[in-house]
Amino acid sequence: MSKRRFNPGKRLSFFFVFFAISFFALGIWQIERGQAKSKILTAYEQAGDELPQKLSSGSFKWQRVVTKGYFDPSKQVLVDNVINKGVAGYKVLTPLISEDTKKILLVDRGWFSAGNDRSKLPQLNTTKDEVTVFGTLERPELGFVLSENLITNSLPKVSQTKNIEVLQTAFNQELFPFILVAEPTLKDSLEYIKITPTNMTPAKHFGYAVQWFTMFLAICFMYLWIGSRNEK
Repeated sequence: MSKRRFNPGKRLSFFFVFFAISFFALGIWQIERGQAKSKILTAYEQAGDELPQKLSSGSFKWQRVVTKGYFDPSKQVLVDNVINKGVAGYKVLTPLISEDTKKILLVDRGWFSAGNDRSKLPQLNTTKDEVTVFGTLERPELGFVLSENLITNSLPKVSQTKNIEVLQTAFNQELFPFILVAEPTLKDSLEYIKITPTNMTPAKHFGYAVQWFTMFLAICFMYLWIGSRNEK
């Protein structure tokens, strides 16, 4: 009668411990990421349900606000490589001299197609009259970039990001720490693109977590199976 003993060996044990810990840790990490994204979406949705508040130094991310002021199109920034419905274009950020803050407020007026000739930048003027802007405050992260030259020196300035720290390098005066994404009711608004609070939904993170835990269970099964030996 054969006996069954467990003798996986040092190499297999090292392999198992390393990958088992890695798969399990990645699963936990994806769960934490999913929970964090859920909080972001909840905060965004709750803020969107509130009535617009007057812009102030106490305004916060995702808050709906309203402010009055005058646009300064001479220092406009075009955010490059923004895809809308499969077409490449620019997000247009126009400085607003707001009566509610001493800092320059960048207003995202919407999207504009780059056209066939990208060497010709669009000249998008605005009204010289006082405007009332309703919108949502956002603070985009820098994300992954391939170049250190993220914003041009010539006017209108072309930027590869909406990150406020990068945009600040193009202005002598201090910028308001958030970008105001104008609602399409603005008279000078361009094509409106709805804000995407996260680049990945919580469901996807939880789905990846399931995959990592499945791989963890699979490697546990393989370790037990391979490590078992028949001995007379």
